[in-house]
Amino acid sequence: MKENRWELAQEYEKEWWDSRREALSLDFYKHFAEDLNLILNGILEIKKDTFILEIGSGAAGTITYIDSNNKYAIDPLEYFYSTVKEFTKDRDSRVKYFSAKGEELPFEDSMFDLIIMDNVLDHCLDPEKVIDEINRVLKPCGIIFFRQSTYHFWGVFIRRVMELIVVDRGHPFTFSKKYLENLFIRFNFKTLKFSSSGYLNTWKKEFLSFKKKELAKALLFATRDKTLYILKK
Repeated sequence: MKENRWELAQEYEKEWWDSRREALSLDFYKHFAEDLNLILNGILEIKKDTFILEIGSGAAGTITYIDSNNKYAIDPLEYFYSTVKEFTKDRDSRVKYFSAKGEELPFEDSMFDLIIMDNVLDHCLDPEKVIDEINRVLKPCGIIFFRQSTYHFWGVFIRRVMELIVVDRGHPFTFSKKYLENLFIRFNFKTLKFSSSGYLNTWKKEFLSFKKKELAKALLFATRDKTLYILKK
């Protein structure tokens, strides 16, 4: 059942990207990389020999715009992304891309200095297994850049009801901050930095968007909080 739900989410993701291959600009990856460098300032100095992995890199990945000679990226849909010229034309040739899942990382133990996961965990098959694999391949004192939309208790409840009727095909999981923080504690990750957009700010944007889907979320108070954790092993 869980496997089928994950496959449904992957089909949705592939359809989403495929329908936007000609119209979608990938410049947002560059902006994400700029944000990452600013946020990691004073925490990790990225050098040419820094080993970096992005899990769930999508069409190109934030990793495209990070300056290192040791860059790796995995995504279950890489077999598709790699065939689309609109996605591959701006990729950095130094990045080694793999079609793989976060639950089964094809890398040696203690290989990476930095791991990037940007709103990916809720797309996965087994979130706890993904975190376990991150722990395995991350070097001691390695850093995780982890960004994820989270929900308060009511938002989690509403989204789980929606999940029963598969309203949102692309996201098999919904997380609260408490769940994520307990998960990090279990794997002995230390939180070096935390920030969030706040539920109220997101609610205002959704309510004033005049888009049916966004307005529905606002009226149901199923509003997300965009959270960012910088973690250290």
